[in-house]
Amino acid sequence: MTQSNPQYTAVIQQISTRLQALCDAIDEGDTQRILTAQKELTVSVEAMWSRVENGPMPGRDKAIFHLLAGAAIKELPHAIQDPTNYPRMQRELRLLKRSLELWTGEGKN
Repeated sequence: MTQSNPQYTAVIQQISTRLQALCDAIDEGDTQRILTAQKELTVSVEAMWSRVENGPMPGRDKAIFHLLAGAAIKELPHAIQDPTNYPRMQRELRLLKRSLELWTGEGKN
């Protein structure tokens, strides 16, 4: 993805940073920090999606962004309200972060 669309690399890195911040906040159990990190992640993804939605991008890449946007904008704000969701959310957030790294080539050894 980064070779064909390097303009999105910085955005993906920012989203990865936000994902990690949310995982860290959940680890610490600080409710206010969790909610703040979730909002920052959602805002970052919304900004990314507004740039991608109607822009020129291969269909497969756009589909990945669409899935990310749906999860971060629609699902995450509701799921974050219930602390019993935190363990599942952490697994999914870490998987998403790793997937983004592999997708952009950052996770290659």
